[in-house]
Amino acid sequence: MQTTSCSGIETDIDLQLKEILDKVRRQPSYLNYWNAYRRIQRLNLAAAKVPEEKRVMIAILSSFTVEPLVMYIDVDCRLVGLGPQIYVAPFNQYAQEILDSTSQLYRFGPDIIIVIVEAERLLSDNFFQNFLTLSDEQKRNLQAEVIGYLRSLISRLAEQTKALILVSNFVVPWFSPLGVLDNKVSLGIGDFFDGLDKMIADLYRDSRQVYIVDLENLAGQHGKSRCLNYEMYYRGAVLFSESFFPVIANEYMAYVKALKNIVRKCIVLDLDNVLWGGILGEDGFDGIKLGADPIGRAYVDFQKLLLSYYNRGIILAINSRNNYGDSIRAIAEHPNMVLRGKHFAAMRINWNDKVENMIALAKELNIGLDSMVFVDDSPQERERMKQALPQVLVVDMPKSPFHYSETLQSLKAFDTLVLSEEDKRRGEMYHAERKRRDLLESKGSLEDFLRSLDMKAEIRYANSFTIPRITSLINRTNQFNLAARRYNQAEVEAMISQSQRFLVYSMKVSDRFGDEGIVGVAIIRKEGQEWVIDSFLLSCRVIGRGAETALLAKTADDAKASGASALIGEYIPTARNEPAKSFYSDHGFDLVKEDMAGMRWRLDLEKATVKTPEWLSVTYE
Repeated sequence: MQTTSCSGIETDIDLQLKEILDKVRRQPSYLNYWNAYRRIQRLNLAAAKVPEEKRVMIAILSSFTVEPLVMYIDVDCRLVGLGPQIYVAPFNQYAQEILDSTSQLYRFGPDIIIVIVEAERLLSDNFFQNFLTLSDEQKRNLQAEVIGYLRSLISRLAEQTKALILVSNFVVPWFSPLGVLDNKVSLGIGDFFDGLDKMIADLYRDSRQVYIVDLENLAGQHGKSRCLNYEMYYRGAVLFSESFFPVIANEYMAYVKALKNIVRKCIVLDLDNVLWGGILGEDGFDGIKLGADPIGRAYVDFQKLLLSYYNRGIILAINSRNNYGDSIRAIAEHPNMVLRGKHFAAMRINWNDKVENMIALAKELNIGLDSMVFVDDSPQERERMKQALPQVLVVDMPKSPFHYSETLQSLKAFDTLVLSEEDKRRGEMYHAERKRRDLLESKGSLEDFLRSLDMKAEIRYANSFTIPRITSLINRTNQFNLAARRYNQAEVEAMISQSQRFLVYSMKVSDRFGDEGIVGVAIIRKEGQEWVIDSFLLSCRVIGRGAETALLAKTADDAKASGASALIGEYIPTARNEPAKSFYSDHGFDLVKEDMAGMRWRLDLEKATVKTPEWLSVTYE
């Protein structure tokens, strides 16, 4: 039996996998995960087609048995549409795998390497029983030895691979031989392990490849007495408990999703019983709960949390069945509102179907439905959204507002590997975009509108200051992304260092309404007499204003000045970059090849060029 899907042919294996995963979604218990994992291993998943951008290679290096962790990561990857392959190094052979350049680890070619090693493995066998006999100097020497050894391993790993490296810090023991006096000595057990964790964090704080996973914080949240399974540890070297493994896996998945660009950008909120307690239309402006009483404080704190998301670049929008005038007044004038109109990039406050509103919001914001999170107190509205728009992440909100903040904090849907200044100002930029839309409606033509914007573009070669934003755009831009190739910061840095082979451009755009920041990236591969556009992408906020043409014109001018005879463009189709399909043909490129993998275009630089729009002022650095 076969059915046709948007991604191709859906086979029996695809259908079986869907049925397996649906059961886990309904009831994510340890048993259901284990049964799902076993069934998945028996499937011939080579027959289940996974797009290249959804494949992920994960290696795990550990000092203890990690099969339950493998199980959770494998299933969790599949739950978000990824096709994982996971390599687990032989038991407690992490050092050998890292140091041997011919090891299976490097032959595997991972995208992500997880390193999770107990501190006790790096200390002497008699460390705890002899701790009271050690001087502070001896303790600090031990810290230096542990960190030095770990650093040497991670350095070797970073030299041998471009993979994202996730290093777990150490769980501070809940027991000390000093008992209640542990924090009365100058360097007790707690301070010793805290010191190790701080050293690790400081060591890789500025690394663009190595990230420290805060296992100590996770254990504290979960409860350290619940994290360990002594019986399984002594019987099978399984260090953590059944209840703690999914917590760890969920943390690692935040990095996996960020690397594979499975990240939500926008929180869409209902109003009644979400941003305030009560029904505005029934309770009135003065009757809604938002303020001093316990319930009111819960809503205020929820808004404060949302504001913190806004300040890190998450878009906020409203989708509410309500009276528009009353709602706008409450948002603008209620003394206890934390969020105001300027914080919302778009609003749909009406009596229309919320599914229709959600589609309209996605179109207005120019983002995909799979970038959106829906927060509503009504189980009926949530179920309607789940069924109609499965791409949207619908949060199952608790009945009590006391748990609203906790629910959103545990979502793990918004993590990114870099956070630039442009990311932090995204909310302001979308508010400015609302002003541009108002201006467009007042102008007689699109060209009149574009000329009135007083647009300026600044195109420069990438440097250490722009790399974080460039990397963020590469991994988060979907719609106007010609090839959709993803690179981490280490890979971008490597290309910049090879100027004879690569050029990396960034483009900053501003207009009368504000500074958009860096919104465009182009990466060039020099291949003899031809310059190949490896990557070309533009933030959805500025599509259609001519900035993309200015960036292409710069690459064409540089190519011609260098003596290149042609500029080659590639369009590799994805589920979301259809808006970019005609970009090269619109700019005079000739189609030279087309197949299932995509389209290849060529601009003969001896006969043609690309001109920057007249309404755009461009500077180059």
